[in-house]
Amino acid sequence: MPRSSASTMLTKRKLWVIVVIAAIIFLMLATQTMHRRHFSVSSVSQVELNTEETVREAGALPKVGPQAVTDIDQASYEKEKPEEMVDEKAEGEDNADLLEENERPCGCPNSCMSDVDGFDWFGKRYDPNQEPIVRETNNFEPEALKWWLGLQRSGNDQTIHEVIDKMFTVISPPTVEFKPEPSRCRDCAVVGNSGNLLGSGNGKLINSFSSIIRMNKAVTRGFESDVGNRTTYHIMYPESAIDLEPGVSLVLLPFKLRDLEWLTSALSTGEIHTTYMRVKNLVKADKDKVLVVNPEFFKYVNDRWTERHGRYPSTGMLALIYALHVCDQVSVFGYGADKLGNWHHYWEQNRNAGAFRKTGVHSGDYENQVIQQLAKNGKIDLHL
Repeated sequence: MPRSSASTMLTKRKLWVIVVIAAIIFLMLATQTMHRRHFSVSSVSQVELNTEETVREAGALPKVGPQAVTDIDQASYEKEKPEEMVDEKAEGEDNADLLEENERPCGCPNSCMSDVDGFDWFGKRYDPNQEPIVRETNNFEPEALKWWLGLQRSGNDQTIHEVIDKMFTVISPPTVEFKPEPSRCRDCAVVGNSGNLLGSGNGKLINSFSSIIRMNKAVTRGFESDVGNRTTYHIMYPESAIDLEPGVSLVLLPFKLRDLEWLTSALSTGEIHTTYMRVKNLVKADKDKVLVVNPEFFKYVNDRWTERHGRYPSTGMLALIYALHVCDQVSVFGYGADKLGNWHHYWEQNRNAGAFRKTGVHSGDYENQVIQQLAKNGKIDLHL
């Protein structure tokens, strides 16, 4: 083969090798570039997804799927935003309203009996810590007990604790609580026995109250249009006792130790027939609903409310102050004289008879002033 031909063939082979090597290098570079681009896109997408998911879990963003956060509808975001981001001013106003509502001791819309702020006269007399009824755990204050035992002596050689212990073997120890609660409004009607109830037409109004308090020998049959026919609590003492309908709570006003003994007897053996006079020896009443007014409560009413005018307060005054401590709002009916100035019971034919005549034991005039002042202070609604 000629020398020039061999040289030409060698040159062509070198060029082919160079081209092949160059092609291989080019392919390798291209492959690496594509791999890097794919890796970058995947990594960025994953980071974005992880970041969005983290934000969602923290509660800062709503779950909106693939839509970009910047495209979220503002109204939807406001609706979904967490409580921590609620407007502080609005939250403060809501908290103030809630605090004011929670501070009110009872659930009545206008006022509560135990509210004493702004009522100087009432606040000096009303003691919200008074225990109005006898309980198993009572420890009587010695001075108050001594005063009460001297009201009507009964010549008994038993102690008050012995008498009460025996009483609670016949009646159920009370579990009712009279403290006001924000979740309830206890509106009460205290219905006296005055002749001014006749022709009043107050029966329907009286029946509308949650609790109705009557006293002594009060009757409703035949007088429903004026006095109503419902009774929740019936206040009495042995000399004024009557039988009660089922469901009515007997509330004893004990003026002496003998009255507590009578209660035990009247609901069991009937062995006691007399106190200082002949009395009803058996009484029909629910034993699990009987309440006994605390002897200390008598002295509280005498010292704070009637301010020692008279020997001790009347049944009507004790019943009214009792209502101030077991109710949140009180309306009073049937107190005082009738339109002609007569003092009598609404069921009596003889208008000059009955327990309203002056006895010298109670100061009717001063008690009437207290009632008028309670009405003036807005603590009772007085219906005359």
